[in-house]
Order: sequence, then C-alpha cells, then structure tokens
Amino acid sequence: MPHHLRTPAFHPERWAAGVLLCGALFGVLYWISVHTETGQLLDIMMQRTGSTTGHPLPELDPENEWIAVWILLPPLVACVGLGRRRGAHGRWRVLGSAALLVLGANLSTQLFKLVFSTRPVLIGLTEDWTGNSLPSGHTTIAASAAAAMFLVARPRDRALWGVLAANWSALWGAYIFVEGWHLPSDMIAAYLVVAGWTLLCGAVVLQTEARDPSLAPLPAESGRAGGRQAGLCITLGAFGTTLGLVSLLGPVLRDGLGAVAESTTPWLWIAGAALSAAPVYLLWAALIPLFGAQTRELDRQAAQRRRREQDRLDSIARRSRGISGDGTAP
Repeated sequence: MPHHLRTPAFHPERWAAGVLLCGALFGVLYWISVHTETGQLLDIMMQRTGSTTGHPLPELDPENEWIAVWILLPPLVACVGLGRRRGAHGRWRVLGSAALLVLGANLSTQLFKLVFSTRPVLIGLTEDWTGNSLPSGHTTIAASAAAAMFLVARPRDRALWGVLAANWSALWGAYIFVEGWHLPSDMIAAYLVVAGWTLLCGAVVLQTEARDPSLAPLPAESGRAGGRQAGLCITLGAFGTTLGLVSLLGPVLRDGLGAVAESTTPWLWIAGAALSAAPVYLLWAALIPLFGAQTRELDRQAAQRRRREQDRLDSIARRSRGISGDGTAP
C-alpha cells in the first residue's frame, strides 16, 4: 500500500470498553455466586442434580488429560484450514493473535483460581465445595479454541464461524455440567473471560485486516452486518436462559427455597444445563455484529481512500498528457 494511504480509522476505546464490561460482569458474577448465601445455594442446588442424574453421554474422567486434547483438536484443525485460506499478508499476525487468545484466556482462568483459591462456606450444602472452581478451566479451553476459529476466519465468513464457536462452547459447557464437574456460574465466568480476550485480540486482527487489500469484504447484504447470525444466537441464548431461570425459580416460588434445596427435582437439572450453555449465545450475539460492523466500516473507509488515490493518479496522468480537468485538451 502506498505510504500516503493511511490505515482506516480504528476506535480502540470501543474495544477497551467491551473488555472492561466483561471484567465488570465477571466481578459481579464472582461476588454473587461465591460470596453470597443465595448465590452459593442456587449454584449447588443445580450442580447436585448434574452429578446425580444419569445421561446417555460417555462418562468423562476429570483426571484424564486427553479430554483437553479432544476439546482443542477440532478447533485447531479448523484454524489451520482457515489460516491457509488467508493471503500471506498478516497471516502470521492473525494466527498469533488467535494463539494469544487461547493462551491468555486459559492463563487468566488458572491464575484467578490460584489467587482466589478458597470458597467461603456460607451454607451447609457447600461444606464439601470449599475450593474456588470459578471459572471452569475445561470450558475456558473449549470457548477460547472456538473463539480462535472466529478470529482466523476471513471477514466474509466470520459471522458463520461465530455461530459455530457459540455451539462448540455451549455444548461443552452443558456437557461439563451434566458430568457434575462444575457449577453453572463457573461456565458463565469462563465465557466472560474468553469474550474479553476475544475483544482484546480481535482489535489486533481487525487492524491487520485494515492493511490487507486482498481480503474479501463482507457480503453485500441489507441491515446490520452479521445480523442474521446474531439473531440466531440471541434467539437461542434468550430461549435457553429464560428456560433455565424459569426451571430454577419456578419450583422455588412454588415450594419455597428450603424445600427445593433438599430435593433433586429434574427442573434443577434442566436449569443447570440451560444456564451452563445458553449465556454464551448472548455473548456471541453481541460479538458477531460488533466485529461485522467494524469490518464493514474499515472496508468502506479503505474503499474511499482507494478511490481518492485513483482519482489523484488519474489527475496526474491527465496533466502529464496535457489534458485539462474537464477532459479537454488545452
């Protein structure tokens, strides 16, 4: 790109605000679920049904380190294929940003649990759950690997890969819950960690793409960029989250918190599975159009600059041939 063509304008404050919002939501979730009696009680009520209810899925061994490989392998293969479809310009910077996303999200999760390693016993049901398990490490692995696919995908394909990333994250979040490994809040916290790192590393990817004129632009479609895919995510997220809240709070309102806390009603299992999976769709419903809108804006600004540069070159060529600005010879 010629030196006089500037990179399209980028607004890092928007992305910084998104990262701060994810951090604030993470802090609120941590305080409510770990440091309040009601939060601990609701979490452990759902987790107890996950660990005692049978299901047809293969049983997972938490001591089996190969599980992390199976979580990572499909997204890793997808990233390799998606990376090969990109041009040489900025390919390694994009792949490096995706790797930083996976590494940063997982290190953040483990570091947080190392620093905040204890869980106060505020109710009798949590006497056997004194260690802090928030955020879920395996869910962070799944969600971060899925988000890496989203970053590596070309701009025109990114919305579709955002839906696939949401599905991969949600399926593993629900699976880990029904195995009884984690509390629902642990999965939601992992999604927030990954969302923050996706915004942070995504800003680098978008800046790289702004300098690459060979990338295919977003498909020409009416409405908001990525709107259909975001609409699907918000539909799934809103339905699943509502189902989870109704399944959790319905029995409580009907029978009282004390009675439900002593029971293992299947409604709590439904609530835990839904709340362990559905919230990630709501996050992707925000991420997909955010990236799409920024890419479209960068495409538009870059196209304007290319047109102005071409007009300038045409003007120079006309003057060199002795043609005036209105196209007539002097």
